[in-house]
Amino acid sequence: MLKSRIATALVIAPTALAAVFFLPPQAFALFMALIVLMAAWEWTSMMRIVSRSQRTVYILAVLFAIVVAQKALPYYDNVIFAVASLWWLVATALVVLYPRACALWCGRLSKGVVGFLVLVPTWAAMVYIRELDQGPWLIVYMFLIVWGADTGAYFAGKQFGKRKLMPRVSPAKSWVGIGGASVTVLLVSMIIQPYLNFSQNLSFGIYILALVLLFVSVIGDLTESMFKRQCGIKDSGSILPGHGGIMDRIDSLTAAAPVFALCLIVLG
Repeated sequence: MLKSRIATALVIAPTALAAVFFLPPQAFALFMALIVLMAAWEWTSMMRIVSRSQRTVYILAVLFAIVVAQKALPYYDNVIFAVASLWWLVATALVVLYPRACALWCGRLSKGVVGFLVLVPTWAAMVYIRELDQGPWLIVYMFLIVWGADTGAYFAGKQFGKRKLMPRVSPAKSWVGIGGASVTVLLVSMIIQPYLNFSQNLSFGIYILALVLLFVSVIGDLTESMFKRQCGIKDSGSILPGHGGIMDRIDSLTAAAPVFALCLIVLG
C-alpha cells in the first residue's frame, strides 16, 4: 500500500507542478477544469447516482458553473471565496455532529449542492492564485502545506497515534497525527518564508496562515470521509493506485484552496 502510494505521488507531484509552472493561463484553467470534472464524476457515486446519463447531467451542470465562475471571477472573487469559506465552517459543524446531523445533507439534492460548493470554488481559487504575483510559488506553498500535513499526520499517527480524532468519521486519524501535521506545516513555512514576498508585518502571520490551512485541509479530508462513510464506500474511485480516486487526492485541497485565496485577498 505504501509503495503504491509513493509511486503514484511521484507521478502526481511532477505533473501538478509542471501544470502550475509551464501551462499558459487558459490551458491551466482547462487542466484544473478537467481535474474538477473528474472529481465531480466521482462525487456522483457519493450521491448514489448509478445512471450514466444522470451522472453526465451533473458533470455538465458543474461545467456550466465553472464557466459562470470564470466570468464572475474578476469581479466577485471575494464573494466566491467567502461563500466557500462559510461552507467549510458549516462542514466543520457537520463533521463534529456526525452522524446526528445526517438528515441535513444525506439527500441526493443536498449532496449535489454540496458538490458545487466543494468543487467549483476549488477551480476558481486555483485559477485566481495562479494569476497573482508569485502565483505559481504560492500554489507550491499551498501544496507543500497540504501534502506536508498529510505526510506528517500519516507517519506520526502510524507510529504513535492512539487517541482517535474523529473515530465515527475517519478511524485512522489521531490527535498525534494532527500534532505531526502541525510541526510539519510550521517547518515548511519557516523554510519557504524567505522566498515569498510577504510583508514584514506578516512574518509571524505566515505561521498562523499555515495552521489555518492545516485546519481547513483536515476538515476537507474529514468531510469527504463523512460522505463516503454515510454511503458505505471506502474510496471515491480507483484511478490512482494507493490513493483511491481523484476526490480522495484533492479532498484537502478543496478546502485549503478557496480559504487560502480569501486570506490572500484579505492580506492584500
